[in-house]
Amino acid sequence: MHEAHIVAGRLKSEGIPAMVYQEPGASAMGITIGRLGEVKVLVHPRDYDAGVAVLFPQEPDALEDDTRRIVFNDDEESVGDE
Repeated sequence: MHEAHIVAGRLKSEGIPAMVYQEPGASAMGITIGRLGEVKVLVHPRDYDAGVAVLFPQEPDALEDDTRRIVFNDDEESVGDE
Protein backbone atom coordinates (compact mmCIF):
# COMPACT_ATOMS: atom_id res chain seq x y z
CA MET A 1 0.00 0.00 0.00
CA HIS A 2 2.81 2.41 0.84
CA GLU A 3 4.53 1.85 -2.49
CA ALA A 4 1.27 2.48 -4.34
CA HIS A 5 0.90 5.84 -2.61
CA ILE A 6 4.46 6.74 -3.60
CA VAL A 7 3.74 5.84 -7.24
CA ALA A 8 0.49 7.80 -7.21
CA GLY A 9 2.29 10.77 -5.68
CA ARG A 10 4.94 10.65 -8.39
CA LEU A 11 2.28 10.66 -11.09
CA LYS A 12 0.41 13.52 -9.41
CA SER A 13 3.62 15.54 -9.20
CA GLU A 14 3.82 15.30 -13.00
CA GLY A 15 0.21 16.48 -13.40
CA ILE A 16 -1.28 13.04 -13.98
CA PRO A 17 -4.35 12.42 -11.79
CA ALA A 18 -3.97 9.09 -9.97
CA MET A 19 -5.56 7.26 -7.07
CA VAL A 20 -4.81 4.19 -4.98
CA TYR A 21 -7.50 1.50 -4.88
CA GLN A 22 -7.98 -1.64 -2.81
CA GLU A 23 -11.14 -3.72 -2.54
CA PRO A 24 -13.38 -2.20 0.13
CA GLY A 25 -12.99 -3.89 3.49
CA ALA A 26 -9.82 -5.78 2.60
CA SER A 27 -7.51 -3.48 4.52
CA ALA A 28 -9.91 -3.37 7.47
CA MET A 29 -9.72 -7.17 7.68
CA GLY A 30 -5.94 -7.17 7.21
CA ILE A 31 -6.08 -9.12 3.94
CA THR A 32 -2.80 -8.66 2.06
CA ILE A 33 -2.77 -11.64 -0.32
CA GLY A 34 -4.92 -12.79 -3.20
CA ARG A 35 -7.38 -10.75 -5.18
CA LEU A 36 -8.70 -8.92 -2.13
CA GLY A 37 -5.17 -7.97 -1.12
CA GLU A 38 -4.32 -6.35 -4.45
CA VAL A 39 -3.53 -2.66 -4.37
CA LYS A 40 -3.84 -0.78 -7.65
CA VAL A 41 -2.79 2.66 -8.83
CA LEU A 42 -5.50 3.92 -11.15
CA VAL A 43 -5.16 6.58 -13.85
CA HIS A 44 -7.53 7.68 -16.59
CA PRO A 45 -6.96 5.69 -19.81
CA ARG A 46 -5.97 8.87 -21.67
CA ASP A 47 -3.14 9.39 -19.12
CA TYR A 48 -1.83 5.81 -19.19
CA ASP A 49 0.95 6.32 -21.75
CA ALA A 50 2.14 9.49 -20.05
CA GLY A 51 2.16 7.68 -16.70
CA VAL A 52 4.23 4.82 -18.05
CA ALA A 53 6.69 7.32 -19.53
CA VAL A 54 7.04 9.01 -16.12
CA LEU A 55 7.49 5.77 -14.17
CA PHE A 56 9.69 3.95 -16.69
CA PRO A 57 11.79 6.48 -18.62
CA GLN A 58 13.74 4.88 -21.44
CA GLU A 59 17.01 6.67 -20.66
CA PRO A 60 16.90 8.09 -17.13
CA ASP A 61 20.53 9.25 -17.12
CA ALA A 62 20.75 10.34 -20.74
CA LEU A 63 22.73 13.51 -21.35
CA GLU A 64 22.86 15.68 -24.42
CA ASP A 65 25.55 14.60 -26.90
CA ASP A 66 27.56 17.76 -26.23
CA THR A 67 27.29 17.45 -22.44
CA ARG A 68 30.38 16.26 -20.60
CA ARG A 69 30.27 14.16 -17.49
CA ILE A 70 32.97 13.90 -14.84
CA VAL A 71 33.36 10.39 -13.44
CA PHE A 72 35.04 9.86 -10.10
CA ASN A 73 36.71 6.48 -9.91
CA ASP A 74 36.88 5.18 -6.34
CA ASP A 75 39.56 2.63 -7.24
CA GLU A 76 42.04 5.22 -8.46
CA GLU A 77 42.72 8.85 -7.75
CA SER A 78 41.95 9.91 -11.31
CA VAL A 79 39.13 11.93 -12.76
CA GLY A 80 38.15 11.41 -16.38
CA ASP A 81 35.53 12.16 -18.95
CA GLU A 82 33.13 9.50 -20.00
